[in-house]
Amino acid sequence: MYSRTRTAVCAGMEGKDVVVETDISRGLPGIGMSGLASTMVMESRERIKSAIMNSGYEFPKGRITVNLTPASLRKNSSCLDLPIAAGILASEGYIRTRMLDKWGMIGELALDGRVLGVEAALPMMLHMADKDLEGIIVPEANRAEAALAGGNIYAVASLRECAMLLSMDPSEAAAKAAAGEIVSKVSAGDVTILTGSHGASGDADEKDFADIAGQENAKRAVMVAAAGRHGLLMIGSPGCGKTMIAGRMAGVMPVMNDRELLETAIVRSVAGRGEDSIRLRYERPFRAPHHTIGRAGLIGGGSYPVPGEITLAHNGVLFLDEICEFSKEVIESLRIPIEEKQITHFRKGEAYTFPCNFQVVMAANPCPCGFFGDPDRECICSQAEIERYKKKLSGPIIDRIDMKINMEKVKYDELTGSERGLTTAEMRQAVESALRFAEARGQNCFNSEIPDHELERFCRLGNEETKFMSRAYDSFSMSPRSYNRTLKVARTIADIDESREISIAHLAEALSYRIEE
Repeated sequence: MYSRTRTAVCAGMEGKDVVVETDISRGLPGIGMSGLASTMVMESRERIKSAIMNSGYEFPKGRITVNLTPASLRKNSSCLDLPIAAGILASEGYIRTRMLDKWGMIGELALDGRVLGVEAALPMMLHMADKDLEGIIVPEANRAEAALAGGNIYAVASLRECAMLLSMDPSEAAAKAAAGEIVSKVSAGDVTILTGSHGASGDADEKDFADIAGQENAKRAVMVAAAGRHGLLMIGSPGCGKTMIAGRMAGVMPVMNDRELLETAIVRSVAGRGEDSIRLRYERPFRAPHHTIGRAGLIGGGSYPVPGEITLAHNGVLFLDEICEFSKEVIESLRIPIEEKQITHFRKGEAYTFPCNFQVVMAANPCPCGFFGDPDRECICSQAEIERYKKKLSGPIIDRIDMKINMEKVKYDELTGSERGLTTAEMRQAVESALRFAEARGQNCFNSEIPDHELERFCRLGNEETKFMSRAYDSFSMSPRSYNRTLKVARTIADIDESREISIAHLAEALSYRIEE
């Protein structure tokens, strides 16, 4: 007997249609699979058999043939367990066959018949929700993600619950689900979105820029970087506050809108962190990988590509502390992601694209020992060691970082004084005001993302400002890219001042963030 079940798999960041065809015929007992299934999918045969029997159903004694279409799509997910088992039960008459073709489902099976949560559930559910399906069945463990996906979704805890749901007419199933007699329908209230004041981690609410003594110039640079989504490089001796400043930067950025929140949840789901959806925040992600991380860990990859740290930082902050301690290969791999805001991996003729629109923040010591230029500590590095250390950051990488600041040691009076500096709330308010000002100008993107052909429109200079930049271009041997990026930073500074015109003062400050001391 033949049956057809609708489901999906995740390829990269997108859900893809998959149809599970099941046929039971005479022959030696067993399950045969076709359709470019991975080892993970092939191993599901024993799980499915035990789950069906332990759920109280009789396992077919004939030959079971399972075909996964389209055959050209690689399938590497345990989410196909439930639809395959449902197809077998339908072929045996336990489930209405005509129901399967109108419903979609995903889920991994345990040997006792429990339906377990799966990775990358959210993009699959979003994909199925766009199809003309009467309902979607998902694991109870993925309920929070299902609440974000919307649509007519039911969460089940076992194979038996799934079979009961599909043995009824759609109207009867909906009525019983509403009455709580069978599995419940997923609702928007099944996910909690936190709206804390700032930060990106569990203890971020305790962190405030006001706790950092001194470094008001660095705070100003952070504010400019956050308002325009400009890359920032901080250079200074150990203990001057680079890490503390970077750790608070997500709190200065505006909270995520609903679109960004959903994008972030999809990234978490694909990365196998779907349970984090229960703790979703409108605050932006903050990622700080260790300098020993490899290229694949940073930008993603693998036989079946998965997101790297740059994608986990999408819509948030990627902090690379001790950037000169990273391998040169890892640092250079950031060139395209910083520019293109996405990374594409090619595997066996297929392209997997992951988003990575992040705020990059780097921190470095001025030399290997960390005390080059320090007025109180003597540097023990040779000139050759200093040059070799600095060469870890190539010209093309430096050219892609809009802002660089040299941080000095905090003075004793600043450390012990009672004067309170800029707070996170004040800085975030200035950033949000600058963004509203830019939007009122007719701009719908961050200043760092202004296309070069739009610079004349948004970053037009007066006669005196043009002469000023002409001299700066020649004096500092600027490249066209660094010139354009300087204009964008100046535009951000003008937005913070709520000035429609870019003045020489704005340009001078922008240049101070790019020129080596």
